[in-house]
Order: sequence, then structure tokens, then C-alpha cells
Amino acid sequence: MGRTIPSFKIAAVLEEKEWKLFTNYLNKNDRKIFKEMFSIARLYNSACSYASIPVRIYPIMMSIVFHHYKSLKDNTLSTSSIEDNDSNHNPIILQKELDKWKTYSDILRKPNRDLFNQMLQSSYKYSNAIDAKGENNATESLLMSLLFEQQHKIKKC
Repeated sequence: MGRTIPSFKIAAVLEEKEWKLFTNYLNKNDRKIFKEMFSIARLYNSACSYASIPVRIYPIMMSIVFHHYKSLKDNTLSTSSIEDNDSNHNPIILQKELDKWKTYSDILRKPNRDLFNQMLQSSYKYSNAIDAKGENNATESLLMSLLFEQQHKIKKC
């Protein structure tokens, strides 16, 4: 018989416990922030579960990145979408990675789905860098490019 896959809510709790050693070395204030970040992911449990991404931390991190994107979007009120898309480059690896996240976005409500897709589209400007890291590191590269884009927005504020 096969193993029963735990609900994502349980999987997220297990993942948070795996980060216990990491949090032990944080100061009290940072531990609180870390817990807040993990609690953000709970807002998107359905999307995380529906995404069926086998590495638990990836949907958790994507949820945190998306939530931060929404907060930054509200704070900056910018309406930019795809910028600096290199039309001469065919981002095959990036496109495959974005396709993996379609099930995550499908479960979100329409306004959040649109924002999530807009956030993902911003990664096209980093498609060369994502492709350079290769298919085995595509998820990490996508997350890093999204964080990088958010850092740019924070710096502009």
C-alpha cells in the first residue's frame, strides 16, 4: 500500500519544526518575525496544497514572496507589469517553472490570481539568469528573482 500524503497544513507545521535549529540561533525579535513569515503561508494553504510541489518549503516561500509582493504593491501603487523582457531570448526553463506554479494560482481568488500572475511575469526580465542556473535550480532561481524584484521596489521607497 502507498503512503498517505499529509494535508499541507500538517506538512507546513512539520516544515516549520525542521527550521527549529535555525530559529534557535535567532534573537527573540527575529524569531517572532520568522514565526510571522511562516504564519503568512497558512493564508495560502489551499494554493500550496493544490500546487503539488514535492519540496514543502517552495510553496511556503512562494506564499511569503507573494504576500510581500501584495504588500509592496499596495504601498508603492505601481502598475508596472512586464519590464525589460528580452524578446530575443526564449526562456524555456523559466516557462517550464512558471507552468509548475499554474496550479498554485488556479486556486487563488481572481484578484489574487491576477496579482500572482503579474508577479510571476516580472521574473521574465531575469530569464537569462534563471536559465543560466539550469533546470535543477529553476525554483530557487525564480524565488530569488522575485525577491530581487521586491528588493528593487523597497529601495525605491
